[in-house]
Amino acid sequence: MAESGYQLVRRLEGQKRLAGLIAAHYGGALEIEKTKSQPIAWVSAGTPAEILWAMDFCVQFPEAYAATCGARHIAHGHCEITETRGYEHHLCTYCRNSLGASIAQLEGMSTYTELARPDFLLVSNGSCIMVTKWWEHLSHLWQIPLFTIDCPLVIPAYNEKDLTENVKRQCLDLITYLEEFTGKKFDYDRLQEIVANGQRSSQYYMAMLEANKHNPVPATFFDIMGHNFPNLALRYLPEAAEHYRLMTEELNQRIADKIVPMSNIQYRIYWDGIPYWFAIRQLSEKLESLGLCLVTSGYFDMFSFDRLDAQRPLDSVAEGVATMILNHNPSYKAKATEKIFRDYELEGGIFAYAQSCKPFSITMRYIAEHVQKQLDVPVTIIEGDLVDETFYDAERNNMKLQALAETLAARA
Repeated sequence: MAESGYQLVRRLEGQKRLAGLIAAHYGGALEIEKTKSQPIAWVSAGTPAEILWAMDFCVQFPEAYAATCGARHIAHGHCEITETRGYEHHLCTYCRNSLGASIAQLEGMSTYTELARPDFLLVSNGSCIMVTKWWEHLSHLWQIPLFTIDCPLVIPAYNEKDLTENVKRQCLDLITYLEEFTGKKFDYDRLQEIVANGQRSSQYYMAMLEANKHNPVPATFFDIMGHNFPNLALRYLPEAAEHYRLMTEELNQRIADKIVPMSNIQYRIYWDGIPYWFAIRQLSEKLESLGLCLVTSGYFDMFSFDRLDAQRPLDSVAEGVATMILNHNPSYKAKATEKIFRDYELEGGIFAYAQSCKPFSITMRYIAEHVQKQLDVPVTIIEGDLVDETFYDAERNNMKLQALAETLAARA
């Protein structure tokens, strides 16, 4: 990309607003813990959180908390706690962070801002098989109830409508349980309002992502990835939709003003997998030095919630839970990734293999080979982990990134 006439502005204005939303979310939950004004639930990604919000629960996401701990270099200490208690080093490091933080919280050893203590746990296996065992252990540690949503795999042998009905029946069971747990009647009008907010939030979220179809991009993947948080944890609030509306407006204005997020943009690159949260800065600097601009990622699909429909609230919530991207077969995911490459006119791909995250990593090589074969684009697979820094070899990964840049340059 010829940079003549373009202005470099790295930081998005929306970052300040995002920081405020995140601080208010966690701070508000800790205040609720003190006052006991609402029940607090810890839930996994891909659960029908709308049902809990409709029942006036304060909802916390341990996976999102783990990412924050990784970015702040706190997760390493939490993981060390689990290792001293006999947990295996190869376990999911989001899980190890969560269990380590819980042990520290229960035993008065916390060194970082804690999640508000839970009263109830909700988990779905649509994103990960192991997550149910993780939540079972949280239930054991905290001595509180756990409700599990089982999501059969979305494969050609199954009818998607049948899968959705299966999950919907479980959602109805959850509602019945929560009515007994809280002593309150479920409010379906409130559910419709929450789903309507989520639908608007998700529509603006997708509009924000699509701004990066422009060449040059107004923001990099690293600039945008933290903005998945409002659509995950706050989509029930009007503030989430407003955040994404303003983000989309800001990105489109950057396009109009010819503002770019990094210098030396040479190639439009795809990122596959969960970020290595502790290594964002060093990766960002290395990629910029090589002219590799991360444009988008299949990771964003985890937070799209694009099935939400206020005209059919409970059905659309169940449909979204049943059909998460990680719950599909490898062929589906490969074709979805190929479509992203085409839609965003990507020239290469970085596939971030996470040693302890099997749902993302186990099909990664197949997807990378599929894209390489179908589109004739170079890709590389780097290795590390979500929040455990001991798995990360910066020198080795930098060599792979250098090789990718050289391959792209040779094609020019």
